[in-house]
Amino acid sequence: MGRRKRLWPTYLLAGGYALLLLLPLLTLLSASLRPEGDLYAPGLLPPRPSLEAYQEALTKFPLGRFLLNSLLVSSLITLGVLSTSLLAAYALARLRFLGREALFGLAVALLLVPGEVTFLPLYLLVDRLGWLDSYLALTVPFLASPLGVLLLRQFLRTIPEDYFDAARIDGANPWQMLRHVALPLSAPALGALAALTFIGAWNMYLWPLVVTKSREMQTAQIAVNFILNEEVARWNVVAAAAILVLLPSLLAFLLAQRAFVRGIAMGGLKG
Repeated sequence: MGRRKRLWPTYLLAGGYALLLLLPLLTLLSASLRPEGDLYAPGLLPPRPSLEAYQEALTKFPLGRFLLNSLLVSSLITLGVLSTSLLAAYALARLRFLGREALFGLAVALLLVPGEVTFLPLYLLVDRLGWLDSYLALTVPFLASPLGVLLLRQFLRTIPEDYFDAARIDGANPWQMLRHVALPLSAPALGALAALTFIGAWNMYLWPLVVTKSREMQTAQIAVNFILNEEVARWNVVAAAAILVLLPSLLAFLLAQRAFVRGIAMGGLKG
């Protein structure tokens, strides 16, 4: 009890800081629940809450299609990154072969390359392959992640060697050890990587804007800008669209929060 009394100023400060961070989101939510006539009414709570802005955002604009595109693209990218990162990280952490450290150094070096440097060559490559305005252009360039390789490689190195030795004694080959030892024990790191990857893919704006032309292929982030240009004076509709676009990434983080924190913490325990 005494310890709690000593810590209450810390809790109060942390709560106030959290509220300050949430204030823009709460303001956006409040605007989305206000009819057009109450949009500028004082106070954070809407005087007459209404869902008509959400209904208009979903019926007047093809927001459902945009959201479906983003969900499909983000899910495919997440699955691709998890698969390629786990395979590469397992090889770099547990297999012995010539050039292993050089490959790991290359993966780390790729983290230092700004995305702007590779943007134009990647666009030219996608254009030459004839992938523009397709799901291939939106997903294939992002199916591998140097950050994912680094995170999972560091995590796999924290797993005691005894587990792998026991599997070898039982006659397991490297693929079986990956499936039955490395994969189950890597669940926290995979959860953290999945959350990071999904949120990053969901929030992509410039690349989908450049490689897509038709409305049928554009993603949710582009939809917000489209609705903002169309409804420049109707901020409740814009706010409703922004909340709908924000919601999936927020849910992804909340669902993977425990695995995210545990994976990041354990992934940095061992070099």
